[in-house]
Amino acid sequence: MNIALLNLESSLKKAKKKLEKLRREEAKARKKWTDGYRKYRKAAKGLATLTRHKTEKEKKFRKIILEWDEKTVELTKKRDEKRAAIRQEEEKITQLRVQYAGLLKEVESAIKADDEVVSQVFELNFAAAVALERRNAYLNEHTYIRLIDANGKMRSQITIDRSDGKKRVVAMTNTITIVATDLAAKAKELIEEFFNEFQSNVEMDLLTQKLYELTRKLLIEKTKFKIGPDLYVFLSIDLDEELFPKLAKAQQLLKLSLRSEKTSSYIRLYERENRTSPWKRISLF
Repeated sequence: MNIALLNLESSLKKAKKKLEKLRREEAKARKKWTDGYRKYRKAAKGLATLTRHKTEKEKKFRKIILEWDEKTVELTKKRDEKRAAIRQEEEKITQLRVQYAGLLKEVESAIKADDEVVSQVFELNFAAAVALERRNAYLNEHTYIRLIDANGKMRSQITIDRSDGKKRVVAMTNTITIVATDLAAKAKELIEEFFNEFQSNVEMDLLTQKLYELTRKLLIEKTKFKIGPDLYVFLSIDLDEELFPKLAKAQQLLKLSLRSEKTSSYIRLYERENRTSPWKRISLF
């Protein structure tokens, strides 16, 4: 809760407690005056109806009557002081209540403003999420599907232009190449057998020498295949199965082991004023 409101509430509680105490004290002071006045009237009546004079009773009555003028002033003063303190405390409570009501209105207004901000942000975020979901669904159905060519292979990107040449959508995909371990392991064994056959043979023809050097680059510490240009060069060579049966078989196994998997698809948007203007990339939301 707001600290200022808590402080005002505390001040109000203290003021109300003090007011209750002042009212009790004022009631006591009023009762003392009332009791004194009754005693005074009783003494006056008793003195007026005495049949015997110069008695202790007469002295007592006279004392009460003579002291009353001074006593009533004192008791009235105390009573009036308490009443003035009560009015002062009531005014203080009224001011505190006005301050509290004003601050409470400000706090409620601030809370309402905060609630509105949170609600609006959540609503806008939900609307953006729905729009993004709709956009992705549309892209999956009408755009990303075009990344696959007629032979079922994945293209890296496609460009779709509007007929007026002012807007462009570029759809792209990220892919990774994975080597199936079981097939690659068999290919590795065949290549190692090829190595072993020619390790003792110092003299090689030019073609065999090139294949020997190329296949040595395919392995990383002779345990894993290095996916890169050398691998694709090896896979593109038209190997004679009679001359290099092991390498030809290894080549077939490696071709079968390679898998390209799509990791993500995304788009970029471009816009320009006319066909001769440069393209400007549009931010995606």
